Amino acid sequence: MKNASVRRVYAVGSALVLLGIGFVFTALSSYFIRYSQVDSLIGSIDNDLYLRLSQMFAAEKALLTLGGIAFSAGIVLAIFGTVRFRHHTAVG
Repeated sequence: MKNASVRRVYAVGSALVLLGIGFVFTALSSYFIRYSQVDSLIGSIDNDLYLRLSQMFAAEKALLTLGGIAFSAGIVLAIFGTVRFRHHTAVG
């Protein structure tokens, strides 16, 4: 029974780490793809418009933040599961 709860902690931690990596990858790839497309227009559009288009959008910032939080929470859960597993095996 105790091993099942430790496995659940590992599974949730792993899922959060993968979710965080996915969020960060999505945000960065979206930003880089848009930036590379806008960068080719540098002489043909207004500088003010270029600066606004080449900045990171709010959704990308949110994805980066959520990705960092999910990744960190997954690492913390994995460490918590490791400590809990070692404590249970040492005691029981």
